[in-house]
Amino acid sequence: MRSKSLLRPVFAGVSIIFLLTLAVPVLLRGTVTTFAQDPPAAFVPWWGITSATTQLWTSLDSGSASVASLPAGSPVKVLAPSDGNRLLVFSQSTQNVGWVDAAVVDPSSAPSVDVQTVSASPVPSGDFTPFWVMTDKPTTAWDSDQPDAGARGQIPQWRYLQVIQQADSNRLLAIDPRTSERQYVDAGAVGPVGPPPDEYFDPPPPDDEAMNLPARITGSTEIFERPENQPYFALDEVEHNTPINVEGMVDEGDQGVWYRVGDQKYVPQSHVRLPTPPDRTWDGRWIDANLTEPAMVTAYEGSTPVYAALAVKGSTAFQTPPGVYRILRRVQDETMDSSTIGIPRSSPNGYYLKGVLFTQYFTNDGAALHYNYWRSNWGYGASHGCLGMNYDDSKFFWDFGSVGTIVYVHS
Repeated sequence: MRSKSLLRPVFAGVSIIFLLTLAVPVLLRGTVTTFAQDPPAAFVPWWGITSATTQLWTSLDSGSASVASLPAGSPVKVLAPSDGNRLLVFSQSTQNVGWVDAAVVDPSSAPSVDVQTVSASPVPSGDFTPFWVMTDKPTTAWDSDQPDAGARGQIPQWRYLQVIQQADSNRLLAIDPRTSERQYVDAGAVGPVGPPPDEYFDPPPPDDEAMNLPARITGSTEIFERPENQPYFALDEVEHNTPINVEGMVDEGDQGVWYRVGDQKYVPQSHVRLPTPPDRTWDGRWIDANLTEPAMVTAYEGSTPVYAALAVKGSTAFQTPPGVYRILRRVQDETMDSSTIGIPRSSPNGYYLKGVLFTQYFTNDGAALHYNYWRSNWGYGASHGCLGMNYDDSKFFWDFGSVGTIVYVHS
């Protein structure tokens, strides 16, 4: 699970209502948000227009990232006095709040009504200064601040948002700085932070290697938007033995090797079990059982892996026998009784299991592929020599195999 210890100190003791009514956050040179002790000097926002192409920056820092490019003639509303070489502005054309180079902004009249109505959301006004917040739990994005507002989707935990308007309710109007989407969020789901780091705006890197392999998650991890283990890139947590398809590989040096498992979805290599290329293959359909932990059973068509799953393998005392076999017989639903292979039911190693599905025997002494509902330590030793899988995986191999299908067992 993600630890909240790194972010809680920023939120501790801060009342969102106090933040919005008694204190004005000020963002200076990328530092953590601080609060003014005295009322700010009177400042009247004014309209300007860019005299040359400029960037809309995420902060005052010279190395900050660009949110958008503004062409010459873009109307901007200056929201705070100049600090250094940049101005905090609201861009009417992009509907973003950010900083622009002061040298390219000239005073201008307010934009025409047509320009002002590009967005149905209100434009920041008055002496309010936009400030950064972060979601400290997954929350809903709303289309208004009214009680009957419609939900526009979910915002994951630890996402940066920029609040752009004084709140009149318990919801805040905020911009997602990476998508420019405007939405309302519940004030209780966010806390004040400094501006996002430049890397927050970096696009995902290209693949270093294209791949197309069935695979499984090992242990528990999260899927990330970028190949970097940062809370603000995390999407969903995935559990051990979750099926994935690895589409590409990215080597991030100090950040390690990552696998891309979808569009802007990455998991660390350390939490992925790929099929290991076998030392031999067969034509047509066959099954590879690699006992190297975590043990994986892979369905092949010729030399192409088409499905892979983690399986419970034989324990130290009852190891799955290595070798090349063929499926000898199949039983869709049976009762497994240890006494049939010489182990009394009442002994420490005895068993009597009803409703065992999708059993495909590949040795005469009882080693088989089958559904295993009584264990879940997928990939590790615990069986009497069989290869046990969950329902979906055992059903796939039941449909994939038939009497005569080769089963290659090896380490």
